[in-house]
Amino acid sequence: MVSQSGLIEFFASFLDEGAILQGEDVSGRTAGGLHTEENIQAKVILRPKTTEELSKILSACHESNQPIVVHGGLTGLVYGTRSTQDQLVISLERMNQIEDVDLIGRTITCQSGTTLQTIQELAEENNMMFPLDLGARGSCSIGGNIATNAGGNRVIRYGMMRDSVLGLEAVLADGTVLTSMNTMIKNNAGYDLKQLFIGTEGTLGIITRCVLRLREAPLSQNTGLVALENLDSVIRFLKIVDSKLGGNMSAFEVMWNEFYKMVVGSKEQSSIPLAPDYPYYVLVEALGSDQIKDEDHFESVLSECLESSLIKDAVLAKSDSERQALWAIRDDVEQQTNYKPTFMYDVSLPI
Repeated sequence: MVSQSGLIEFFASFLDEGAILQGEDVSGRTAGGLHTEENIQAKVILRPKTTEELSKILSACHESNQPIVVHGGLTGLVYGTRSTQDQLVISLERMNQIEDVDLIGRTITCQSGTTLQTIQELAEENNMMFPLDLGARGSCSIGGNIATNAGGNRVIRYGMMRDSVLGLEAVLADGTVLTSMNTMIKNNAGYDLKQLFIGTEGTLGIITRCVLRLREAPLSQNTGLVALENLDSVIRFLKIVDSKLGGNMSAFEVMWNEFYKMVVGSKEQSSIPLAPDYPYYVLVEALGSDQIKDEDHFESVLSECLESSLIKDAVLAKSDSERQALWAIRDDVEQQTNYKPTFMYDVSLPI
């Protein structure tokens, strides 16, 4: 049994030099999220590369009653990565390998420290798509996305993160490794163990590897920003576009006036797509298979809603740069952190 005082010496027996950070290498790092200005406080930071290394670390910490804090992409907003001087931080930043891309089975197998954007770009390079998307894509890790069961911008069409996970591997607190790296969509062979870990935010174990489901890349992408006068209109608009776009609707992001006004308030007047005096705004997007037909149909649906006065104004993205500019409004959540105190919620309510 390893004592707390002998842990670092034990870790050094199987980890490479770059895997163990101490002293200024610890305090010189920031904790991420809303508290980026805070330096990390921890006894040591360990950066394993493999499941086997992580298993040994957790087993030793378990035996010696050493408390740990896990770091992924450090994009969380609820202080979940904050640690104290007596705690040990385990960073998964070096567990970032892509192990397999199966274009026939339409899967990617990777380690949990891989960033969401890396997975998205790899899928795109192979004319596929990984549907989860959110503003922190460049930094957030796929393990964190799974552990929080992330929803993202396309949840209305492709579901939550759990709907894109086929298999995973996790290490329990005592170092036990549970492997359920299923690669098939249809699998009714007993318990689906991965579902126990998805959304549990690390409370049952640390996710180390996963098998992700890919989709065929869309051939068309149409995006619009519309303004509405009340919540009833928003709900009616959702029903209409979902019905008339024939299942192509992939995003329906509602923004209240206060949020929209805050985000566009720092922009030049010429770059503000819609006047900031409407009660509600909706960013709607459709992914399809025929750019010309889908674009005409998308415009037609929004035109009908304008003519019926269901929506009060609208703007359509005519280029990829215009589309990105519209999405930048929705993704610019960080501006809220300029107003203190900040309270962050991620809740679902029936409509």
